[in-house]
Amino acid sequence: MYEYVGNLHVHSCYSDGSATIPEIAEAARKAGIDLVGINDHQTLEGLKNGEEGWYGDVLVLVGMESNDRYHHYLSYGVYEEVANNTEEPQQVIDAVNRQGGIGFLAHPYEKGSPYLFKGHAYVWQDWRVKDYTGLAIWNYCSQWRDGITSPFRGAYLLFNPNAAITGPYPEVLARWDELCQKRKVVGIGTSDAHAVKPRIGPFQLTVFPYEFLFRTVNTHLLVPQALTKNLERDKQLVYDSLRAGHCFIAFDFYHWARGFRLEADNGADQVIMGDEISLRDKVTLRVRLPLRARVRLVWNGKAIGEETAQEVIYTCKKPGVYRVEVFGWRRFAWRPWIFSNPVYIRS
Repeated sequence: MYEYVGNLHVHSCYSDGSATIPEIAEAARKAGIDLVGINDHQTLEGLKNGEEGWYGDVLVLVGMESNDRYHHYLSYGVYEEVANNTEEPQQVIDAVNRQGGIGFLAHPYEKGSPYLFKGHAYVWQDWRVKDYTGLAIWNYCSQWRDGITSPFRGAYLLFNPNAAITGPYPEVLARWDELCQKRKVVGIGTSDAHAVKPRIGPFQLTVFPYEFLFRTVNTHLLVPQALTKNLERDKQLVYDSLRAGHCFIAFDFYHWARGFRLEADNGADQVIMGDEISLRDKVTLRVRLPLRARVRLVWNGKAIGEETAQEVIYTCKKPGVYRVEVFGWRRFAWRPWIFSNPVYIRS
């Protein structure tokens, strides 16, 4: 498998971001990531203007973000704009699927701040929906905004943004675990990058430049073949990996998570995160990390093991949904670092 680091849910100047797509690609190059997923609000202008493609060694893919007040939905692999339908989000999901696209619930449990956007939280309310690809379990800018609980706290977080970043919300993980016991639901991590530039008196600030955000919450993709700068082929490889859940979420700010793997072996078959495997007699899960960290094994939403190591092996004798959470040591504490997609062990 080939690993590529992507930053998803990025806004350009075609909606409420502050940079052009070529400028965003250059920020990605400087940050050291491999691909960017553009999701401008209610537009595919970047796609229609021919700006999807390779910029040196950075692949830029253009999707969109649908809906306004609630039920924000990220889509990729669509070629026509999907109309807003906040009241009936299933119709948005269906419209994306009819185009052969993939889609993710954007920030389903964000809390909002009374000091921004009139206190609005752009949550997901209708959990009756079906046939979406997955959900964003960790959104950097959404969580940062949620942390602004007072003007003083807001000023502090403006200059110390990572103080607000505490990992995926427990409610999100609980919902994800519940959904995964019914069917495959892919988890991704997103930045929600805008790099807004407010003016304060004579000064203009950039609230979190793209290059900074591209080193925070990323989605690492595992694809079966190397990308070759053939746009249509590479795009299909990326979208197939996202659809399959062959990816993991990482907070790359403190240390790059490249090299993390979760693999399963039942003696006859070997699979990676996102895949199903039959139990047979037992399944061996192998976790590999780029450095020593604290590894937590989660089965059907319950933590069943924890170990500090660079490589961990678990023996599984029950069917269920197994995923891994990894915590790295930083500033005298174990902090959220990597969240895998599950391996689905079937009886």
